[in-house]
Amino acid sequence: MIEKTPLAVRPDLAERRLQQHQPASRDVGPSNLEFDRFDNRSPLRRLVVAGLATILVSFGGFFAWAFSVELSSATVANGTVIVDSKRKSISHFEGGVMSRLLVQEGDKVSAGQPLIALEDTRARSSLQSLQIRRIGLIAKLARLKAEQTDMPQISFPRDLGDTRDATVDDAVKAETIFFEKRRETKVGRVEVQQKTIEEHLEQATSLDIQIQATDQQIDLFKEHRTATETLVKKGAAPRTQLIEIDSKLSELARERGELVGNKAQAEKAAAGAQLALTGIESDFQSTIAGEITTARIDLADVEEQITASKDVLRRLEIRSPQDGIISNILLRTPGSAVTPGQPLLEIVPENEPLLVEMRVNPRDIDSIAVGSHSQVRLTAYSQRSRLPMEGTITYVAADQSVDEKSNSAFFVARAKLDPASLKANPDVRLYPGMPAEVLIVHESRLAIDYLTSPVLESFNRAFRED
Repeated sequence: MIEKTPLAVRPDLAERRLQQHQPASRDVGPSNLEFDRFDNRSPLRRLVVAGLATILVSFGGFFAWAFSVELSSATVANGTVIVDSKRKSISHFEGGVMSRLLVQEGDKVSAGQPLIALEDTRARSSLQSLQIRRIGLIAKLARLKAEQTDMPQISFPRDLGDTRDATVDDAVKAETIFFEKRRETKVGRVEVQQKTIEEHLEQATSLDIQIQATDQQIDLFKEHRTATETLVKKGAAPRTQLIEIDSKLSELARERGELVGNKAQAEKAAAGAQLALTGIESDFQSTIAGEITTARIDLADVEEQITASKDVLRRLEIRSPQDGIISNILLRTPGSAVTPGQPLLEIVPENEPLLVEMRVNPRDIDSIAVGSHSQVRLTAYSQRSRLPMEGTITYVAADQSVDEKSNSAFFVARAKLDPASLKANPDVRLYPGMPAEVLIVHESRLAIDYLTSPVLESFNRAFRED
């Protein structure tokens, strides 16, 4: 029978087993460490080398990519599809009273089609009054021209109108009566002056005859005096006879002087009457010329007013300025007052280019310019089966605007869609008012620029003094 001895009793066996379970001891001196560094068979060495190589390759590849690859960024803005010429607000310049609404919302209208009719009573009455005044002025000018040329009767022009018209007939009759009365007045004044001239000339002629008779008497008395003077010298006749003859000669000389004076006055009066006669015609022609000038000015003014009145009457029927669709009718009730410039309805133009108008954040405005490339997504359509449509920025506002409701600032920009993109999406139809999302593509930059820009900006701000 074999007797088992415990390990505690056999120290040599216990020590051997303990040594078998412990790792073999190594000398960790410098010589041994140097030997282990170049020991390619070491698993730890292989792991370290592989890790370092991976890190170097990763960073090297990343920096090579960052310094060689260009990346594009974009600004996102919300927009709306609009018509290039925008909606047309229809209003009336003068205003008035609405008579009839001729269209309804959604109706397609063509250029020149009536939309709204306004009451025309006042406009027609004003036009009729102006036309009556025009007829009167034309008839008056015809009468004045007849008076100016001293015609026996008035020759009315064709543009006066049909004499069967009551207004034209009344104007013709009134001017004809005035022409005849004025002619009679003028003829009467001329006849009076002519009669006056004749009277003065007759008086002068009569005085001239008396002067001649007096001259004959004077000659006779002079001969009688000569004969009497001879007799007186011979003593055959008394001297008193000679004195009586001289007294008679003196009286005849006085009478002749009075006659000559009266003749001069008669001739002067005849000349004055002749001048007055000439003045009658001159004053008459001057008056006629002034009246013709005034009548022509009045006629030109009336014709201008008639043109304006016809235009007002024509515009009482408000017409569509272009082809489009009726939208947003603001006044429907007949009899409603229409104030000047009041919006009545809107027309969405048809067959005009559609644009996308967007609001751009002021912080992004420096990277947007006319000609910038953009991508438009119509949010009303599913984007899974449709690529973004290409577009080009055609307008950027010169100054920012402010939303009255939110009090937020923005810049207005517009983008035109590429026709090729529209053809590539034939099932997509654009409507004014459709919402859209616009990506405005910026200029490409190296990837390293995106990484270093925040750091450089931070340094730039950090080294500035307040």
